[in-house]
Amino acid sequence: MKITDDILIQYIKKELNDEERLLISALLQEDEVLFNQYLQLKDIWDYTGMTSNIHDYKVSKEWQKLSSGRILTLTKGVVLRRIATIAGAAAAVFIAFLIGNMYHSISNVGMDSSTAHVFTAPPGQVTNLILADGSTVTLNEGSSLTVPLHFGQENRSVELQGEGYFNVSKNKELEFSVKSGMQEVKVLGTIFNIRAYEREGRMTTTLEEGLVRLEMNGQHITLKPGMQVVCDLETNSVEQREVDVNSIKQWSLGRYLFEDAAFGEIISKLEKWHGVKVRWNPADFSGEHFNGVLKRSSTLSETFELIKVMIPMEYTIEGQIVTIERMR
Repeated sequence: MKITDDILIQYIKKELNDEERLLISALLQEDEVLFNQYLQLKDIWDYTGMTSNIHDYKVSKEWQKLSSGRILTLTKGVVLRRIATIAGAAAAVFIAFLIGNMYHSISNVGMDSSTAHVFTAPPGQVTNLILADGSTVTLNEGSSLTVPLHFGQENRSVELQGEGYFNVSKNKELEFSVKSGMQEVKVLGTIFNIRAYEREGRMTTTLEEGLVRLEMNGQHITLKPGMQVVCDLETNSVEQREVDVNSIKQWSLGRYLFEDAAFGEIISKLEKWHGVKVRWNPADFSGEHFNGVLKRSSTLSETFELIKVMIPMEYTIEGQIVTIERMR
C-alpha cells in the first residue's frame, strides 16, 4: 500500500475509518521516512490554524520555504516562520546515566544516596536520560525519576512523578516497571508515555509500541498500541480509549499542541521556557485563546510573531523583560 500525501492528510484530519487509522499508525511507527513526511504535513496543517484547504498547497515546495527561514503567506493570510528542530534546542539537557559511572551531578531529594538517585527536569526544560540497561527516558518539565543505584542488576524498577516518555530496551529475563502513585506499569520492552502530575488529579498511560500491563487498585489492564488508560485519582475510575500517539508524544520532541488555551497559559509557558518576565494586563486579553503548535526551539520573537497571527497584540523585548500590549 503506497501512502500518499492525500492519505496522510486524511489521517491528520481524522477522515479515515478506525481500521485505516490503525494501519497508518502502525506504518508511521515502523517507517522513519514516512513519519518525517507526516510531520512535515502536520507542521503545515498546525501552523495554518488547522484549515481544511491543505490540499491546495504543494507540500514539498511549502515545506522547503518553511524550512528556509523566509516568511511564507498562505491562504487566509496566515504567516509562517521557520521553527528550528529540537536537536538544536539549548533547553534540552542530555544526561548519560551509567551505574557506577555518573557523568552528571544529580542531587538526591529525600533519598538515601546509597540506594537511589533522583533525576529532575527543571521548570521550562526537558531532561533526557539513558539508563544502565540502555533504556531511554525523556522527562517533561517539573518531573522527576527515581532510579535505584543497582538498577539493571536484580530489577528494572523506577518511580515517576510528572510526565515521562519511555523507550524500554528489551530484556525477557528482567521486567521493567514504572510506579506512579497508586499505579504501576510493567513491560519487557516497549515505548510508552506516562503523565502523572499530582496536581492534575489523574494519571494517563499511553502505549506507542509493544505491550503494557497496568496495575492499579487491584485492577489489571493490558494495553495495546494506540490505546490510552486514564485513572481518576479522586473516583478511582478507569477509562480506556484509542488516541493519536504521535500527537501525545510531541512534547518529547519539543513541540507543544495548544487547543483553546487561555492567553495566560501561553504566557506562563513562555516565561518558563525562555526565563523571562512578561508584563501584560490580563484584562486586555480576557477571553483570548490560542490554537496551534509552539516549539521550545523557536526564539521568543518567532513565537510572538506566530501568536500575533491569532491574537492582536504588540510586544517589545528588552533583555529578560517582555512587555505586551493589546493592539487597538
